[in-house]
Amino acid sequence: MDGCRRARKRVYVSYLLSFVLLTCFFYYLMVHNSRNNLGIMRLREDVDDISHILRQQQIDSKGDQGSCKFNCLGGEPKGLGSSGRCSNRDVSAYVDTLFKRKIGHLMDDVYNLKKQVMSSGCSSKTAQSTPKHESAALAKPRINYASEDLGARIINVKAKSLDGTNIIRSVLGLDFSSNPPVNMIRAGLSPGSCFGFNGSRATVTLHLARTIIVEAITLTHVAREMTPDLCVKSAPKNFDVYGLRIDNSKRELLGQWSYDNAANKRTQSYSVRSDYYFRNLDFSFNSNHGANTTCIYRVEVYGRL
Repeated sequence: MDGCRRARKRVYVSYLLSFVLLTCFFYYLMVHNSRNNLGIMRLREDVDDISHILRQQQIDSKGDQGSCKFNCLGGEPKGLGSSGRCSNRDVSAYVDTLFKRKIGHLMDDVYNLKKQVMSSGCSSKTAQSTPKHESAALAKPRINYASEDLGARIINVKAKSLDGTNIIRSVLGLDFSSNPPVNMIRAGLSPGSCFGFNGSRATVTLHLARTIIVEAITLTHVAREMTPDLCVKSAPKNFDVYGLRIDNSKRELLGQWSYDNAANKRTQSYSVRSDYYFRNLDFSFNSNHGANTTCIYRVEVYGRL
């Protein structure tokens, strides 16, 4: 009898270990597959953008049947090959030239911005009406304590997943695998890299990198021109922010604001007046601008230690 009981226990333990190992293996496969799919989607978007530009240039130059040229380059017409199409070398040269032009424009913008910053700094130094301590305070860089790179993290989420939910997904933590909440505290701002959920209501508890007195909260949404369908109705609208005190779980309302979704102001900052120290913040998103889903791209929290 003792031998039979031991044999049964071994069988039960073997089944349990096998189930745990299989669960971990399938979880790893699903997470790895979701990351690969996200990378493929971004690569496909880049290829579609280049293809769209090439098609537009071919349409513009359709009237010149005896040549293959790219109007945006302003180059000389190039002859057609035996097949009547542009060669791969011409297409590659066009893409390289387009890339260099875009980088050149970007460097020009950075240079102009640097000149404006330097000129504003010189004018602030020469102005007699501005006190020295106030100028130093304005020049002091701010630290985003809601940055994942500094140690901030998401500790609780109440929202409806875009992919739906079930018991297995909940146990494995895959409810928000395609658009996880951690995207809202990451530095990237590419289209689709957001915290996405169904509907317009969600509550997210954010654990800051340090315990601070909150002074400002910033909300950023991607520009309309960066979206595939040229629509930003998924941006949040009305939202509340609560601070959870260190001594107890009592919540203090830090502010109720509205993101107006202005085309020329994708990043909007909101001032906070509070004398308490907080490490955890509750973000309650109550509405959006008319879409069936909501996307939160970036949340930043500034304050003092």
